[in-house]
Amino acid sequence: MNMVQDNKKLYYSIIGVTVATLVLLYFAKRVVTPFFIAFALAYLLDPIVDRLEKYKISRTLGVVLLMFIFFMLMFLGGAIFVPLFRIQVENLTENLPQYIDTLQRWAQPVLDKIAVWDPEKSREILASGMQKMGQLPLTLLTAATSFIWSSLSSIMSLILMMVNIFIIPVAMFYLLRDFDIFNAKIIDLIPPRFRVTTLEIFRDVDKVLSGFVRGQLMVASIMAVMYCVGLYICGTPMSLFIGALAGFASLIPYLGLVIGLVPAALLTFLQFHDIAHLAGVAAVFAIAQLLEGTVITPRVVGDRIGLHPIVIMIAVLIGAEVFGLLGVFLAVPAAAALNVLLARGVIKYKKSSLFSKV
Repeated sequence: MNMVQDNKKLYYSIIGVTVATLVLLYFAKRVVTPFFIAFALAYLLDPIVDRLEKYKISRTLGVVLLMFIFFMLMFLGGAIFVPLFRIQVENLTENLPQYIDTLQRWAQPVLDKIAVWDPEKSREILASGMQKMGQLPLTLLTAATSFIWSSLSSIMSLILMMVNIFIIPVAMFYLLRDFDIFNAKIIDLIPPRFRVTTLEIFRDVDKVLSGFVRGQLMVASIMAVMYCVGLYICGTPMSLFIGALAGFASLIPYLGLVIGLVPAALLTFLQFHDIAHLAGVAAVFAIAQLLEGTVITPRVVGDRIGLHPIVIMIAVLIGAEVFGLLGVFLAVPAAAALNVLLARGVIKYKKSSLFSKV
């Protein structure tokens, strides 16, 4: 009897500590965000460090080399793509009035046929809508500038931002270097009678995260590069933004195709007014989808466990609502882990007397 009561107290204590930790993380999300980012990067890069250790490279040296290469690639990528992206934004802003005039010429005959009772009114509505569309880039730029300025207006916010930039690589270094030590200490805290089951759960969660999150992120990155390069060759306005958006949206099957092809085709046709460039854009998405389905995903992800697209969408929306941008990045790994726990719970439920009892 005392054993049962002790177990209940232990379970209640674990639940209470878990809930209190989640509440604390929610209210301290600004402070813990760099540590979450550092942990996510450390988790994604840990297998590479483990592989370097197999080649007789010390873990500390392997971590230093890997972090140097990682942040150097990030820096070079930013140095190359940020100026190109800025040029594309400026070109879009310059060409936007021309695009709006073209759209207005296309739409006017249709509106004239629909609104035969008052063609002047339809022209006024169309002109007003096109004028607002023309002001959209300036509105977005003003809003972004205002947001950045309000975020940096406080000295404390500026200090916190600088601290976060410093914390991420430092925390990432220590997490990568001591990743196996942390795992061993966590396992040592698990009661021996629960250790086998808990390790099985951890292995299943790690299988999902490594197979789905690592694999799908790599697939999305490859797709983003293919889209960016292909659309850039086709001369698509905002090719870098559309390509990156379509690539990472492909985490949800076919979503990248939907939200990437339409704006890319429209902007390309508005820019060149011919079918050849439009066919080039269609070919870029067709070839990327073909390679993704037949070569990239089978080789990178294979037959590892994934998540249903609906689950991914719900997880991303909930994560964004609760934790903002951080929640978007953490939503899929959290959903993958919960999916493993839910699957094991369903198996136990089906084996229980509650399910089998007639």
